[in-house]
Amino acid sequence: MNKILQFLVIVLFCFQFAEAQNSQEWAEARLAEMSLEEKIGQLFMLRDQSNKGDKYVSEMMDYIEKYKIGGVCFFQGTPEKQAVLTNKYQQKSEIPLMIALDAEWGLGMRHKSAAISFPKQLTLGAISDNTLIYDMGRSIARQLKRIGTHVNFAPVVDVNNNPGNPVIHYRSFGEDIYNVSTKSYAYMKGLQDENVYACAKHFPGHGDTDIDSHYDLPVITHGIDRLDSIELMPFRVMTQLGVKSMMIAHMSVPALDNRPNRPTSLSRSVITDLLKKKMHFEGLIFTDALDMKGVAKNFTAGEIELEALKAGNDVLLLPMDIGKAIETIKSEVKLDRLDEELINNRVLRILKAKYELGLYQSSPISNTTNIPAEIMDNNLLALKSKLYEKAVTLVQDKYELLPVRNIIPEKIATVCIGSPELTAFQKMMSRYSINKHYFTDKIINPEKKASILKGLNGVETVIVSLHGMSISPGKNYGISSSAFDLIFQLNSTKKLILVINGSPYALKFFPEVSAIIQAYEDDSLMQEAVAQAIVGVNRFEGKLPVTAHENFPVKTGIMKAGLMRLGYASPESVGISSDSLLAIDTIIQEMIDLKAAPGCQILAAKNGKIFYEKSFGYHTYEKRRKVRKNDLYDVASVTKTLATTIALMKMHDEQFLNIHKPISDYLSELDTTNKANLVIEDILAHHSGLPGWIPFYKETLDSQSTKAKRLEKYYRAESSDSFNIRITNDIYLRSDYKDSIYSYIYNSDLKPNKDYRYSDLGYYLFKKVIENESKMSLDNYVEESFYKPLGLNNTMFNPLDKIPAQRIVPSEKDDYFRCQVVHGHVHDMGAAMLGGVCGHAGLFSSAGDMAVLMQLLLNGGSYGGNQYLKPETIQKFTRRYYKSSRRGLGFDMKELDLNKKLNIAEEASAMTFGHLGFTGISVFADPKHDLIYIFLSNRTYPSMKNSIFSRNNYRPRVQSVFYNAMMNRETNQKT
Repeated sequence: MNKILQFLVIVLFCFQFAEAQNSQEWAEARLAEMSLEEKIGQLFMLRDQSNKGDKYVSEMMDYIEKYKIGGVCFFQGTPEKQAVLTNKYQQKSEIPLMIALDAEWGLGMRHKSAAISFPKQLTLGAISDNTLIYDMGRSIARQLKRIGTHVNFAPVVDVNNNPGNPVIHYRSFGEDIYNVSTKSYAYMKGLQDENVYACAKHFPGHGDTDIDSHYDLPVITHGIDRLDSIELMPFRVMTQLGVKSMMIAHMSVPALDNRPNRPTSLSRSVITDLLKKKMHFEGLIFTDALDMKGVAKNFTAGEIELEALKAGNDVLLLPMDIGKAIETIKSEVKLDRLDEELINNRVLRILKAKYELGLYQSSPISNTTNIPAEIMDNNLLALKSKLYEKAVTLVQDKYELLPVRNIIPEKIATVCIGSPELTAFQKMMSRYSINKHYFTDKIINPEKKASILKGLNGVETVIVSLHGMSISPGKNYGISSSAFDLIFQLNSTKKLILVINGSPYALKFFPEVSAIIQAYEDDSLMQEAVAQAIVGVNRFEGKLPVTAHENFPVKTGIMKAGLMRLGYASPESVGISSDSLLAIDTIIQEMIDLKAAPGCQILAAKNGKIFYEKSFGYHTYEKRRKVRKNDLYDVASVTKTLATTIALMKMHDEQFLNIHKPISDYLSELDTTNKANLVIEDILAHHSGLPGWIPFYKETLDSQSTKAKRLEKYYRAESSDSFNIRITNDIYLRSDYKDSIYSYIYNSDLKPNKDYRYSDLGYYLFKKVIENESKMSLDNYVEESFYKPLGLNNTMFNPLDKIPAQRIVPSEKDDYFRCQVVHGHVHDMGAAMLGGVCGHAGLFSSAGDMAVLMQLLLNGGSYGGNQYLKPETIQKFTRRYYKSSRRGLGFDMKELDLNKKLNIAEEASAMTFGHLGFTGISVFADPKHDLIYIFLSNRTYPSMKNSIFSRNNYRPRVQSVFYNAMMNRETNQKT
């Protein structure tokens, strides 16, 4: 083993040596071909923008031809246009151009509307997991390479220990030198592992200044010991760990060079003596932009570039006057005041870098028209969301308000200051039934304040979020006096949670606020991450990267676990390909076109996050109302699992029920029937011998009539004491007929064996068991035990009693019993004859609510910080019954018998549990893949005799799409 390792080390060394030799040979050969003017031209990198038009492009082409420049630094424009221009410029240049970009937070830094902006470095400074920053570095590098860019002027390695710094601030990882160093390394390594040069800046450290070097020359007065222990430390680390390039700042640091107004970028003491000789940096050295006032204020064009070259810089970035700069340097060589060998050495370093970057061979950027779509990659947006999620910092929580456990909508409100409209934060909060929202401009007039305060009457908890902030301490970071007044008033009268979507230095104003969340940025993805942390979807994990107040020193951050609530994320965030999900639209369009069902709701969640939630079609083929996500469907036999079975599980937990006992132990009226010895476990698994169903309603119809005609002795059009079982709003069944239904069940024959036979009848009996033991009706029991505490506002029996009919999807045009459109009343005839509430049918719900219940089961019975069921009970009920290839206890599972029809997607694991519903429902959870699948439709409309739906397998086909869309994120191969 040791010999193999030694051999590999030798092979690697030989390869690296060969590469270095090739680089040296190529660079020397190119250098030997150059004139003095061409060599000087290689030292310069000029500014370009891809949105300036043909005149600007023509000028750059002239510069390339005339001055033989070494590189181009792009600024504003679009990635596609930049790539097109890069191809054009590279073709024009005899020696390949080195292309650079300021992409500290990705391409979006320069291409704001056309590319992704990752979190700023200060936000990243709050994250503990540096592998995410490495991943970001690699992702940015891939994007840069796609548009032909070789150098990223990042990371910013400055230690930001001055709250008044107007230029670094959010561009730094913070004030802790170790945090800055490790995160700078992670970012650098991500870039360079993709063969994009990182550039550590701004040497020797621009963090402790209150002057922006774009406009003047900052002065750093610290002594050498302080500089060595703080400012220089991250640069030393980056040098030792192999950063490929550095950028020199325009600052006056008397401890390093005491000449008046001498910027570090023009200082041999700083660049050659300190950086190269003392710190042993061997990479490429860039000046900061030479047209900045920090250098241009005290030096002239030509003089600047000459001094920068003599100081030790390799690449002279953005000269004020390229012609004058080249002429000045050339003149100095001609006059023997500048050794040409110095220029040769610098150009040789530049050429070797170009070789390393692959510029020794021509490689035009291909398929530039595809760049916009590739740049806005959903995988990168998923990474961006993850970074924000990990950065959210809980700074203070005096009264343990967070995360919010019990969401009582009427007791919670949000107020967003600095937004003219509803924010992304508020929209996400609405998904958790927090719908009382207010928003206002930064300056709050008295009328607006009075209106907000009036609306908050009766509210206990107020979440105030600050938006549109600035980094200026002189302007209180963009917080108005009227905003301060409102915040402090609410802090004294309410339970206040303050969210700062901006500079963490603003924390200094709020040490008395009861709960504070530092969010760093105003990006919509950050706002969504904050909202989900508040309700307990995500953990609070961030730590302050800077000191904001004596109460809030650097590294402050309260770690809080989540509450296992179902969250929201993009498909890529959970390893799902968005593009693959487009197949669902095709399948559902076919379903609607063939009139298999007029519409549906589809939801999928993975790893506790909803990544797909979409409504299709209409309530009916008349197309009067589109399906919406909060509309309710009759979920038919899913009632068995998400009402009756979970009720039995709770009773089992509380030792009110033993599933291994005969059901007659809980229903004494069965003692004298053939049902007396039926075991509850066998009934749950459909192995009890019970008949499948009994069409009770047929006994109440006129058997002599050719059309459905209800017998008058059983029905009335209005409710009374004798006829109080509501079938529909104008059909009431005789009150004593419930007894007849149960009499039919009690007296029904059993199968001679207990082989599998799907049966509704046991769930009629379970309804009675639950009601006898709980002393509550089944609907009230599950409402109080599950639906209400879970905040399920869309899950209920008899929905017409609680919500408008327009929100309920019709089930059928009944011509056999009710002879009307079944709308808002249970479709199942037996459940209807029991007043809409039974153990096998009667429940109405939405996809979102169904997902919460299934997530509770995947969570082991926990949700929102509360334990509803014991994990071992869930395992018992969702485990396959010992005699069955398909059934658990109360739950349907994947059919394992290859001789029988598969009931769900073939790709689902054998552990998958849930249930189907007659009306066109599929609700399943797969513990192996942590995947929830909900499909709600009314395939029974206009007629339950419609066989197209089942024949074309729409439910399992859509379910298969989700499995096939799963990705391995590293290889991008589906698994």
